[in-house]
Amino acid sequence: MYKEDENPIKQYLNVVLRRKNIILLIFLVCLPFVLIKAFSGIPVYKATAKLMIKKNYNPGFISQYQFYDPYFLKTQTQLITSSKVATKVAETLNLDETYNRYFENKQPASSILNKVFNWFQNLFSFAKTPLKSEINDPVNIITEKPDVAEGQKNDQEKIATLSQKVRSGIAVESDMENGNIVNVSFTSTSPIFAATVVNTVASAYRQFLMGMKMETSTQSLEWMKSNTDSERAKLEASERKLREYKKQHDIYTVGDQEAIFPKKIAQISSNLTQAQANVNELEAVYQEIRRITPEEALNLPLVADNPTVTNLRQQLIQKEQEINTLSKSLGPKHPKMIRAKKDLVALNEKLDNEIVDVIQSVKNRYELARQKAKKSQALLDEAKQNAALMSDKLIQFEILNRDVEVHRLLYDRLLSRIKEFNITETQLEVEVWVIENAETPKTPITKGPKRALMLGILLSLAAGIGLAFFLDYMDNTLKTAEDTEERLGIPILGMVPLIKKEDESHIETIVSKNPGSTISEAYKAIRTALLLSSPDASPEIILVSSMNQGAGKTVTSLNLAIALAQSEKKVLLVDGDMRRSRIHKIFDIDNTSGLSTYLAGQSDIMTFPSGSEKYLDIAPAGPVPPNPSELLSFARLNTFIQTVKQQYDFIIIDSPPLLNVSDAHLISKAVEQTIIVARSGVSTYESVARAYNMLTNINSSVLGLIINAVDIKKENYYYSRYYGSYGYYKNNYTGT
Repeated sequence: MYKEDENPIKQYLNVVLRRKNIILLIFLVCLPFVLIKAFSGIPVYKATAKLMIKKNYNPGFISQYQFYDPYFLKTQTQLITSSKVATKVAETLNLDETYNRYFENKQPASSILNKVFNWFQNLFSFAKTPLKSEINDPVNIITEKPDVAEGQKNDQEKIATLSQKVRSGIAVESDMENGNIVNVSFTSTSPIFAATVVNTVASAYRQFLMGMKMETSTQSLEWMKSNTDSERAKLEASERKLREYKKQHDIYTVGDQEAIFPKKIAQISSNLTQAQANVNELEAVYQEIRRITPEEALNLPLVADNPTVTNLRQQLIQKEQEINTLSKSLGPKHPKMIRAKKDLVALNEKLDNEIVDVIQSVKNRYELARQKAKKSQALLDEAKQNAALMSDKLIQFEILNRDVEVHRLLYDRLLSRIKEFNITETQLEVEVWVIENAETPKTPITKGPKRALMLGILLSLAAGIGLAFFLDYMDNTLKTAEDTEERLGIPILGMVPLIKKEDESHIETIVSKNPGSTISEAYKAIRTALLLSSPDASPEIILVSSMNQGAGKTVTSLNLAIALAQSEKKVLLVDGDMRRSRIHKIFDIDNTSGLSTYLAGQSDIMTFPSGSEKYLDIAPAGPVPPNPSELLSFARLNTFIQTVKQQYDFIIIDSPPLLNVSDAHLISKAVEQTIIVARSGVSTYESVARAYNMLTNINSSVLGLIINAVDIKKENYYYSRYYGSYGYYKNNYTGT
């Protein structure tokens, strides 16, 4: 069978339509920043040169690992963009004297949008000097010439400032497909300056590599040679000392014994603590049970919570009630009375035997726990003794072994460094070639305000839609019948649209006051579903409840009862909410006597005509009793229902919420079916499932679920179209 919601595109559209206000809000918040960003751009030029950077290997000393270095180009990229290379570029071009010439004809844009953008920059502390990660952002590129002629700055400070600006504009891109070829680029508002800097970077980089090589002095080599002999002597002495210690203490296999013992002791100690706690707990229980009688043992939770004991006690109570009932109508020598008393004696004997069995089981568990604790204590003592013996030997062994490893490591490194230095002393490790010089760019890399505007609008919409889908994903409340029935598997009797403002004053009786409205038609549809819920006969005694307050259970009970009465069915609406009764106020009925007084045995059954509906009567809740749950647990509730059932076609009972008190659970055992009312956008799937499980666990029959206050404008198009068009047609047809 085809379901409209199975189409994922329509589901996504429903989410967008339902959260359109959030999307519009995000879009409107981002729009001013998009406009400022789009119309404050300045033409930016980018010049690029190609370099080949190759690592120089010595043919006489090549290992299999030297052919590929995954970090080589990354390292060279860091060197090219370093402050020292940028300083050499500034010094080579004499930028402290020539920098202003490149920007003589460049004036910053001055417009209202640019001023507003600068204001936002100052407000949020946006940095005007570009960083390495912002090289591709044309707004942050250097656009103003520095005021190098101002003040008392010396040449070094000028060069440092200019080199920092040069470094911020340099970018290096490498592609594994092109091997050792890298693209070095520089971005600026002056095309000539961009090309000049890029072409100077290659030579400055080569000079920097030569300087690094020259920093290796022969003094380092002499120092390494002089320390090699000393480290070799220390290594030999430490090895001899270690061998002598191993011979004296017979240590040849150390392994991980030192790490094993602490873990083993900790584990055994933990087991011992747990075992001792268990012994103490069972000993206290056992000593308590030994001092009391079997009758007193019934007060202990250990005995009282035993399933068999609980069952026998319930049977005793039932048997005592049966004897009391028979004693009123039969004599003490009647066969039924004699048989009942024998059964009572047998049950008492079974209960005593079961209590004895429970006490014996506690004793057995106590003895077993004592044995386990003793065994754990013995294991702990043994492990501590072994650990102490091994620890003394291993401490000195580790000290000597550590000395050997340290001296060996220092000696090996010194030898390795001497060999490497002798081989690479006279050659450069990196060779640099210029493949293509940078040419002066003719066109800017910025795409103009239109592209920035379109990209900003798309990003704003994407942010709003993303937030909408996130909020929808986090929303776990009921929305539509299809989603609820698919996720919970509970039949849906119908959905009631959200009330309009003009109908709020008479929502409790809207089916009577405004029979042609969309909400009235929804309740009539629920009435039809109720009448057709069973192929044999529709349920006559129905409980209407909800998970929590505010779901609309009382409104549903009232309007469902009115809808059934309008179909010329004799209906009794019972206010079963004896804690917060409301129905008598709606129909202006005397509440001095009602369901609570009848269940307490203080009055007869009290029913009143509703006044507005011919076939509808009301049974008020009566005064608030001190113990509503205890009244509902008596058999008089069943007597009440069976009595009024003979006079009415349907009995609708309104009750307190399921998750707050137990009244609804008790009433559900006396009715034929229970209807759960949930509120769209408020009730969660977990709360509905919990209420449904509560009823099914006590073998109460649940007819289905009614989703109340559905906002049809926010839900999918099908419900909006159905309710809207049908309600409009109905209003025209009835003339209301």
